Amino acid sequence: MKKTIATALLAAAATTGWAAPAAPPFSVTTRLGMSTTTFSCETAAKAACHYLILNSLCQEKLVAGGAKERSCQYTQAVPPFQIKAGERKTVANLPADYVYTMKLGADPAPQDVLRSPVPH
Repeated sequence: MKKTIATALLAAAATTGWAAPAAPPFSVTTRLGMSTTTFSCETAAKAACHYLILNSLCQEKLVAGGAKERSCQYTQAVPPFQIKAGERKTVANLPADYVYTMKLGADPAPQDVLRSPVPH
């Protein structure tokens, strides 16, 4: 259905002579979506899995010699939580570019997330 509507809008635009405004050169803006992720604690140990999820907001700029410099700020996406062995928890409204880590039996620190993020 969405594809049909988009095709119809493009066809209408082509016949009316309408065109989207041109984007400024060398500029791209990307809006990242939200995601829902299910976390689990798959361990034989009796200890709970402790999770810490961070939002990352990064900016890049070109510096001398054409190198890139990237600076990031990290904030908690949701309060830290723990899951008992064999259980699951679904977390909604996470930014698409969140980073997280899990530690058995102890709360991870932000440095743990940045040092060893879990791929998702």
